[in-house]
Amino acid sequence: MFVLGTGQIAHALDTPQPQTAPGIDIQKVVPEGKLPGKAVPYFIRNGEGERYLVGGLVAGLIARGVDTQELFEAAVLTGGRDANLPLHTHARTHEALLVLDGEVELWLGGGHYLLIRGDFASIPEGTPHAFKMRSHRTRLISWSTGREMGSLYKALGQPYEGYVQPPEVNPEIPRESLKKAEASADVRFESKAPSRSTPQRVSNGTVPDKKVPYVLASGEGQRLVAGSEVFSLVGDQRNSDGKFIVVVSEGPAGDMIPLHYHEKHTETFFCLDGSITMRVNDATVTLAPGDFVHAPARTIHAYQLNSHYTRMVGFLTPGLFESFFRTLGDPYPAYVYPQTPAPFRFDRVLSKLNELDLKLVQPPASKK
Repeated sequence: MFVLGTGQIAHALDTPQPQTAPGIDIQKVVPEGKLPGKAVPYFIRNGEGERYLVGGLVAGLIARGVDTQELFEAAVLTGGRDANLPLHTHARTHEALLVLDGEVELWLGGGHYLLIRGDFASIPEGTPHAFKMRSHRTRLISWSTGREMGSLYKALGQPYEGYVQPPEVNPEIPRESLKKAEASADVRFESKAPSRSTPQRVSNGTVPDKKVPYVLASGEGQRLVAGSEVFSLVGDQRNSDGKFIVVVSEGPAGDMIPLHYHEKHTETFFCLDGSITMRVNDATVTLAPGDFVHAPARTIHAYQLNSHYTRMVGFLTPGLFESFFRTLGDPYPAYVYPQTPAPFRFDRVLSKLNELDLKLVQPPASKK
């Protein structure tokens, strides 16, 4: 993500930038709703993707290993009350979860938590965990490193044409399906059931400085402000061994930020609230809540926030772009974007441009 204040970039750039990126092959954006099967830019509407019915939930794959050069996978999990995945571990996969709607009961390591919309969990390799959906319509997004979580949902379930779980469905997953998943995916199911203790409402506001399992309450994280936008690091390089960062950004309606690209990392955009217009190579798309854009390295892109309150989450891998956010932004104690824009220090970015994985292209005209 590249967070800039309205109109402020014009004052930060002293020289014009090229309108094209030398040496960049401008790849066509894959038609809406289709997973490409190779690492190219694409756009998925809310509810689209490769879907499987797994017990009482629908696993909608919006990024598979084959689509991301095996860097990561992502799935939106939708289900009703009591839909669940039993206690299990991943030997090679680091997973991160963000609750989109409803309530989720999460067993994580030795903890037992109740998560609501906006709560986040980081689940390193080897951490026992399980979850159960507690509301009639619950949704969460799962990001996972590597390429083995898609195989998990395929083994546990069956291809599914619907967008929500059937009205009547058995939430229990057959034991033979669990065994099939163990044979084909990075998963090992525990024979014991999770504890029956009372789950604790998530209240933690601190991101740990090492790789450990943790939960984080909605709105928390390492908050930074740049102009009129706030971005919160809910997962950073220290707790992912540098493999990824997770950033939640919010702000008001503004101008399109400058076109740019990255040479060494992949960026994703998932709209949570409001509306976003994005330029992705030669395409212009508008994101509503639940929509997803995949921008692999060397994809020219830019975005514009369209509504008075817009919020999105990005999964960036590897996590080296963290230094950009910490260079541009200043620590911010509040939980909503400022009504009076804060200082916009793009000059600090320009002074370190050779150290950051950021290549600027001439910005497009502002939307009127």
